[in-house]
Amino acid sequence: MSDSEAQINCHLVDLVDDAWRSDQLPKDEISVPVYELTDPEADSGDVHLTLIEQEQKWTDIMLTALSEHQ
Repeated sequence: MSDSEAQINCHLVDLVDDAWRSDQLPKDEISVPVYELTDPEADSGDVHLTLIEQEQKWTDIMLTALSEHQ
């Protein structure tokens, strides 16, 4: 099979119909933890990052290790 050929999973055809595809949850019934939301006050270029992703970004560059060695 080459890259230009797509394989279609035939099992999903029976499960997904128009009614299932158009079904949506009401927005007021979806609870999202605060740390999973994007920062509403973000003024940097990373406005798409969630609060937890922003925290992990700082720990990825080992800034916490600086305070341990002083």
